[in-house]
Amino acid sequence: MLNFFKSNNLSIAFASLILIVLYRVLFFFHPVDVSILYHHSEPASKFFIRFLHIDSNTHLAWLLTGGGLLCFIEAMMINRIINSYRVTSKKNYLGAVFFAVFTSLIPECMVLSPALVASFILLLCIDKIFELAKPEKLYGHIFDLGFLSALAMLFYFPSVYFLIFVSIGFFMMRSVTFRERVMILTGFFCILLVVFTVYFWFDSLPEMGLDMVNLHNKVAISFGSLTHWQIAIMAWIGVLSFWVLANVPAILFSSVIQTRKYISLLIIGAGLSLLVLPLVFNFNLSHLIFLLTSLSILYAVYFVETKSNLFNEILFIVLILSVLIFEYLPLFVVI
Repeated sequence: MLNFFKSNNLSIAFASLILIVLYRVLFFFHPVDVSILYHHSEPASKFFIRFLHIDSNTHLAWLLTGGGLLCFIEAMMINRIINSYRVTSKKNYLGAVFFAVFTSLIPECMVLSPALVASFILLLCIDKIFELAKPEKLYGHIFDLGFLSALAMLFYFPSVYFLIFVSIGFFMMRSVTFRERVMILTGFFCILLVVFTVYFWFDSLPEMGLDMVNLHNKVAISFGSLTHWQIAIMAWIGVLSFWVLANVPAILFSSVIQTRKYISLLIIGAGLSLLVLPLVFNFNLSHLIFLLTSLSILYAVYFVETKSNLFNEILFIVLILSVLIFEYLPLFVVI
């Protein structure tokens, strides 16, 4: 079965859509409380929530549908990134499948949320960073990297780490001039200037800082408030992360230099997403979407670049079935 998914068959891209739909069926009939996902005061996030009329009365089905649609778009973007920049030695559509699987492990990552929107912007940044490896002087992309980093922060404040991420990626992909460094910062502060102007116009400057960092909804991070199933999910994701990281050195050793840069940057991005956990003032598991985005691409690289054997076949099936286990087992087993 794994060999089929590793093949260059476009129909595999739609397997991710099937998985996205199947993994969400349960929650149409067994709702979960996701109201905490919308306790955000960031400017773009507030507009996003008000524009979609999201409140305590919003039906979960609409949030699941919107989240599923955005997840599918992001899955297609992951396929494009892998194939356009030859992250793997041969063209494949595994990245989207893994993105559908990993994001479906966590109910908070299934619904439309500020963090999910920010992960979409993260993929745009990754796409533009990888394209900077080309010899052309893509000055527009350089400005966009700073602009997108600030935009993501306006949706989800911990996304401020994007600025560090794109700066590191910029240095890894090409030699950087002083002018290009200034262009990234210019793009970042341009959008902040627009926000400053809006708050100044409405005489709300004292609220600007509090809104942008989401201090109005500050809740101390407490892993003790997580359920046993949430802890189990985090532990499983930790095991998956450890496994792929343990196998990355061998993959890097046999890869071309450019692919090594791509993989290394994805690992750095995943690490940065965990380091900014103290900035998650409204803590919930939707923050893990950033880790899962990098993990999806890394697992696609792992399965394509390693020889297919019985263990990998079993691991692939286990990954797909693990979502159903974490979704349905809590209905029958109370811990």
